[in-house]
Amino acid sequence: MPTKLDADRVTEALGELPGWTGDTSTIVRKVTMDDETSDEAIEKISIVANKMNHHPVVDRAHDVTTFTVWTHSHGGVTDLDIVLASRISDILRQHGIADPAR
Repeated sequence: MPTKLDADRVTEALGELPGWTGDTSTIVRKVTMDDETSDEAIEKISIVANKMNHHPVVDRAHDVTTFTVWTHSHGGVTDLDIVLASRISDILRQHGIADPAR
């Protein structure tokens, strides 16, 4: 069962997730990448998300792909969202998308 995070825990977790922003309601990462890279990354993220039974909202506009994560049933960000965000970042790095400087 996921645990909803308070503001301090979300802030702490975001400190370990370069490029991610948010608060207790959602966490978000916007990434600039071409369509082919985005398609490949989203496919791999879908596989991971299916295994976790937890899915990000993915929006694409031109060359920007936005990943938004929260746990609907808990009304905000949980520890499960932090794990998913970390896995999304790992997949993005595999596709040459570097973590932004902190």
